[in-house]
Amino acid sequence: MTTSKKKIFHFIFPLAFLAIISSCNEQKKEHEEQPEPVTEVKPPAQIISTKKAQVLFDTYSERRAPLIQEYEDKLDPSTTFDVARYGYYDLETLKNYITFIEQEAKKANVKISNLRFYLANYPDSKEYKHPKQNTFFIAPTTTVDGKDYAFSVVTDGKTYKPKLLKDNFIIKPFKETTTEEASFFPKISFFNEDDEQSLILNEFGLFPPPYN
Repeated sequence: MTTSKKKIFHFIFPLAFLAIISSCNEQKKEHEEQPEPVTEVKPPAQIISTKKAQVLFDTYSERRAPLIQEYEDKLDPSTTFDVARYGYYDLETLKNYITFIEQEAKKANVKISNLRFYLANYPDSKEYKHPKQNTFFIAPTTTVDGKDYAFSVVTDGKTYKPKLLKDNFIIKPFKETTTEEASFFPKISFFNEDDEQSLILNEFGLFPPPYN
């Protein structure tokens, strides 16, 4: 190779090499910036139309809200009772709740079968943020011998086990459990109530209807 050809080679080769490196980096950058394809989620079968939601809301307004207001106004004629119409949780609270109950169920080695929404009512007491108002609370369930039970998780500090709950949420300590009750809670042992971790969610924002 002549001296002039060597000079040209030494000049062109670094430029070509840099161009190849730059091209590779650009391709890598483009590849990294490409968003991952998102699989679109289909609407759940339980979704209802806006029209049906209005029918449900109006039916409650006609058949339930007036009865509640009339009953509460009779108990305390000095005030006009505002019937609550909705409660809410922010999205992060619900996400955190799902993560929490799945974590606790895994500790107790049980599988969550459903989420129950219990209709309820706050007592007429200053202890509660929304006294006398209707409310709901959420409890996870697990299946034992083909039957769903709401449950909490109990621990002795080392071992975690589920505590099945009756529909009225009253349960006697294990040492007082009768034979009949023992058959009601099959294959489940219990610790003291003080070691219980509840999985029941309530304490949400609650509002009467917007009158305007």
